[in-house]
Amino acid sequence: MPTFASLRKRLEKAKEEHDELMRERAMLEARDEASQIFKTITPEPPAGKNLFQSESSVFADLRWLQPTAEPPDVFPVGREEYVNSLSLLLAPALRGGAGRNVYIAGVPGTGKTLTVRYVLGQLKGHLRKAGLLMHVAYVNAGRTRSPYFTLLEIARSLGVDAPASGWQFSRLKMEFEARRGSEPMVVAIDEADALLFKVREPLIYYLNRQENMTLILITNRWDDLAGLPPRARSTLQLAPLIFKPYTAEEAKHILQERAVRAFKPGAVNDETLDEAAALAAEMHDIRVGFNLLLTAGLLAEAQARSRVDLVDLDRAEAAIKPTL
Repeated sequence: MPTFASLRKRLEKAKEEHDELMRERAMLEARDEASQIFKTITPEPPAGKNLFQSESSVFADLRWLQPTAEPPDVFPVGREEYVNSLSLLLAPALRGGAGRNVYIAGVPGTGKTLTVRYVLGQLKGHLRKAGLLMHVAYVNAGRTRSPYFTLLEIARSLGVDAPASGWQFSRLKMEFEARRGSEPMVVAIDEADALLFKVREPLIYYLNRQENMTLILITNRWDDLAGLPPRARSTLQLAPLIFKPYTAEEAKHILQERAVRAFKPGAVNDETLDEAAALAAEMHDIRVGFNLLLTAGLLAEAQARSRVDLVDLDRAEAAIKPTL
């Protein structure tokens, strides 16, 4: 005869299975709803009509709402403290040595890459004006994917004429060291988690052993640092910078700068921007705001309207939520 405890466990397990089924059902319904949104609001085109209109009723230049588009204002909005902190940590390298190695972490869409590239750009400008010799490189390991191709991109930034294949890793290292010399160098590695655990070819540790080398490691997860062996953390001596998500106010500032360039005059009002900014802040990702405005604009355009309203934004949220 089953005991009370065993019956309770069965009930708990049945409830967990039921809850999981309901979650899956809700996800499927949300996906179905999202896939129907454009279909239900887009009128059937008359026979013989061109499906692709040359001029938009809403957008002036929608490229400003693309997730990888450079910001209109070069300075990263709302990231002032991170710009100052990173500059402070890199400053010792200007005195002929090495700065502090930096570990930058934060969820996607918090301005990590933008901030690092801005600071590196300012550093290069200062070096030119002051006549100082220092090498500065930025590489995205999420695109290069391997230690060899990551070092290849860094070496090419120094002018090393290396082929994409055919060289052994040892030769690439030799050419890199010869071209670089002993001058100070700052290397920023974005999506560094793609390399942190490549134990067979530990590129990050190799770079860290180079004289007068400063590393900036950028990742979405703080836990990647904790996963490193204690000896590696001791060798790197990383200074952490944890990026917080944008506030709704910061998000609105960013979206306003984009919207004034992306949309035709009067196409988006302040109330719509407030709502998009609030949703972006809630999701902790400014790119969600770009996606919302872009999708809402497309929905308004599909109905041949010249203004984006809150209904469009609500539909846009429903359309993109299953993809987030």
